[in-house]
Amino acid sequence: MIALSGSFGALGPGEAERRLEAAGVNITDELTPSTTAFFMGREATNDKRNKAYVQSIPTYDEAALLAALSEFEGPASRDDSQPAPLAGLFADSAALAEAGPAELENLLTDVDWTSFVPARDLPPLRARLAAIERDHGLTPAHRLATNRIRVRGTMLSRPYGHRTRLTALALSPSGTHLATGDWGNGESGTAQVWEVTTGRCVNVLEWIDGGVGWDRYARTMQWSADGLHLGIAFRTNAVGVWDPFGESFEPRAEAQVTNGGSRPPHWALHPGGRSAYVSTGTKHRIGVHGCVPPLEHGALYWLAEQAEMSHEHILAKGPLPTEIQESCGEELAVDRSPTWSSDGNRLYVANRAEAFVVDVPTGVPLWHTRVSWLAEWSPDGRYLAHVHRGLLHFRDATTGRPTGEPVRTAGSRWELSLHWGMRDSTARLATVLNEEAADPGIDVYDDGRLSHRLAVTPAKTALAVENKDFAVWAWAPSGDRGAVLTAAGDIEVWSLGDGEPRRLCTLTTPAGTQGILWGADDVIVAVGKTVLRFVRADTGETIGDYTFLREADAELPLHPDDVYDHFDGRILALDDHTWCLPVEPDLAIAPPERRADIESHLAWIVDRRFAWPLRWGRFDIWPDAATAVANLRTTSPDTRKLRQAVRETSG
Repeated sequence: MIALSGSFGALGPGEAERRLEAAGVNITDELTPSTTAFFMGREATNDKRNKAYVQSIPTYDEAALLAALSEFEGPASRDDSQPAPLAGLFADSAALAEAGPAELENLLTDVDWTSFVPARDLPPLRARLAAIERDHGLTPAHRLATNRIRVRGTMLSRPYGHRTRLTALALSPSGTHLATGDWGNGESGTAQVWEVTTGRCVNVLEWIDGGVGWDRYARTMQWSADGLHLGIAFRTNAVGVWDPFGESFEPRAEAQVTNGGSRPPHWALHPGGRSAYVSTGTKHRIGVHGCVPPLEHGALYWLAEQAEMSHEHILAKGPLPTEIQESCGEELAVDRSPTWSSDGNRLYVANRAEAFVVDVPTGVPLWHTRVSWLAEWSPDGRYLAHVHRGLLHFRDATTGRPTGEPVRTAGSRWELSLHWGMRDSTARLATVLNEEAADPGIDVYDDGRLSHRLAVTPAKTALAVENKDFAVWAWAPSGDRGAVLTAAGDIEVWSLGDGEPRRLCTLTTPAGTQGILWGADDVIVAVGKTVLRFVRADTGETIGDYTFLREADAELPLHPDDVYDHFDGRILALDDHTWCLPVEPDLAIAPPERRADIESHLAWIVDRRFAWPLRWGRFDIWPDAATAVANLRTTSPDTRKLRQAVRETSG
């Protein structure tokens, strides 16, 4: 039983359903325990994505769907003497899930690896191998799978691409990938993409012109709904879209439609990832006032002296409705980044003084209300929660009308923050009173009704007020648990089901942690300006731990000129005294006794999207460059540079 959501660019309307049904596959509109796979296309709905996660239904993208169609439609023409396609998602998935070490080795020997599709086949294969390693240790199946995967092309991860402090964070809608960005040196910055489930960096986008985001500004990095496009506010006031898993450092498209200001624009990437709302001006200030430029390809510029685009204001198509003018005047201004509805037809805006909803196709504001600094929209677009004059209000996002009586709050905007999550169809709000409040703690509201109170003292960080990327509360994707960064500097994980709240565990954080996120596979991410740690909420296991901008006081493995000219951005400090120089494709220069630390930082990367453990294959670690050169097994640009450096040193 397979479920689909959204549109697929390579297939016409309804084509996927027709071809799947013709191949005898059952299609369902509902996500149930009997659903074996969920394929997400463009503009897939968030509610289905959340339901798939909660029910542990494997989720795949368009590439996997095309591979599935090829496999479903292929048996009639396939030569029976040829190996069967790799077991993964389809009829033989049970064989993969239940195979022991010997059975899996036989299976991987017999399958047709030319049909291997990473998006479909790598995650379940990796999960099965991890389970076998836990029960039996490393086996020939691990080495066999690694060799077959590496033949199709891999690269070593580069966890330390950031050259300055982090300014931006964005978790993909599925929670599988995290993007981090830095402003750089003012000329160029870097974005890194991390696979959350493994805690490894899978791609680095360097030389982003003018740097990523701006210190203390939130949402300068944003993902499309399908997780295939990454929007970035860069070069201070430009907006662009990158392929987060691509090779190019250049944006696929960019829009420089701002007034040239010295701060990022107020913007929101469309759920489809091919346009964005951008606003910098008002009726009385030069700049676009709410345009939606296309971001398909190329660059789009706005010229103030010509001002054609300045008249195409999303929020100014004709006079505002009388009832709105009476409360706000002749103009609705945008001074914070808004939120799109999942269907891309509405914009939800919550400013420092007002909130409103706009119908994008017509440009007509649907309603307007006065708010204070604290205002947040629920992920499903049903509610606005805001604090005004000391009262917490819940409003219907469709009508703007209150959904119940307001609740007295005990904190100012410096002490209080609002955090929405979803549990099935229930919208859950956590109101977090931090350590500076007179009575710190956390209240949880389900669809506007108080359900839980947590006796905990949350932290307040320097960035928590202005940059919401660094938040002290994170909901589990399933919505049944939450995590809080405490004033003591650790993370408490709480059960927030139907009974009384329970503290499940306490996780340690690295010094400098300023916020937390909760991604896929129960992985919590602790993050600060120079630290990043990935921890499993269920076991407390740390699966990735990184400190940026650290330098070791030891001598570099190569002459500094060789390092900076060829290996720039790839060498890493394992601690304050130890360097490690990774050399493609399968070796590192470092103390061999530090193998465990090296394997905890590096991995082989497949399709710039998935990490594959080094310990499952042969990876050499040599104490110095000369020993490494004497034992080289392969030739690559890195090994040629290594040979040259050793020759020049010995000569």
